[in-house]
Amino acid sequence: LGSHVIFVTGGLGGVQQAFAESCDIAARVWNVLPKGQRSGYIQGKDLNAGKDLDQRREVFSALGELYLSFEGGPGVAAEARAAVQRGATVLPVPRTGGASSGMFDFPASVLARPWFATEEQWMLLNDQEADVAKVASACVSAVESFVAHQLAVQ
Repeated sequence: LGSHVIFVTGGLGGVQQAFAESCDIAARVWNVLPKGQRSGYIQGKDLNAGKDLDQRREVFSALGELYLSFEGGPGVAAEARAAVQRGATVLPVPRTGGASSGMFDFPASVLARPWFATEEQWMLLNDQEADVAKVASACVSAVESFVAHQLAVQ
């Protein structure tokens, strides 16, 4: 994906931290947090936006063209709804449960296979028994397809 993407996290522990810290050192990773907070991640650049978590969520939901969601609670569902409402694409990994599987009023429209994912990729993103490496590869391939399309139409 190289220089064509910037990965943005909410700067929280757990999945976001694991993702950011597993990125190659050359990857552009931004961790967006409320004013005065730091992620403590060993990878990425912390950026402050908003005075509190609610304002940070508003900013976060306005930044991307494509959002990946893993697990999540009501906050992830709210961010996904805001992103979808402004025309962004959300790619959930439903096998991870929580908001990404449709809980907390997660947008139902993104729980169907997106145009840029193959049937096999989408099946893997939903399969709780699938090998994690295969799921990760399917996710990366779907994102690559989305990015290639975006670059072609620009």
